[in-house]
Amino acid sequence: MIINPGAVLKTSLERFPWPLALTVSGLAFLLFFLQTGLDLGRAGHTDNNHITVFAFTGLLYGTLGIALLGAAAWLLTRPFHQPARGLGWAVRAFCLGYSAALIYGVLGLGANLLLGWNTAVAFGVTGVLWALGPMTGTIKEMIADKPWVAVAVATLCGGVVLFGWAWLGGLAT
Repeated sequence: MIINPGAVLKTSLERFPWPLALTVSGLAFLLFFLQTGLDLGRAGHTDNNHITVFAFTGLLYGTLGIALLGAAAWLLTRPFHQPARGLGWAVRAFCLGYSAALIYGVLGLGANLLLGWNTAVAFGVTGVLWALGPMTGTIKEMIADKPWVAVAVATLCGGVVLFGWAWLGGLAT
């Protein structure tokens, strides 16, 4: 999904079990939210208990939240759907689209813990932004040759993800 999302979407997505897809996005957001909590803790805005809760909130956000976002995108594009792309396909594609965010999350957590850097924005947000490419490709694959729909829905979905993170981050402080 990182290097050639189009090929995965067209040929092998059906072979990925949905629990594996949810695990990718769940772990990506767990690491993203953990980095956010660690950054907030380092700045004196939260304690270890809140950091733990925040990390598990990320896990929930990355599994249930991204699955629901994929379902919402599927519904929004329904008038433009190609018949072969079902709801399960869309949810798996959305979740697997966060594989780059998972890699950024691992690297960011390492930089956070080993180097003492604040990494939520530099690594976490960057990883989430990398997911916009596969997300746009997923939406393009769901619709019948209407790129403006794909860009509009991907922009809306990307905004929901980032604003949701910011809102939940505000709750942690």
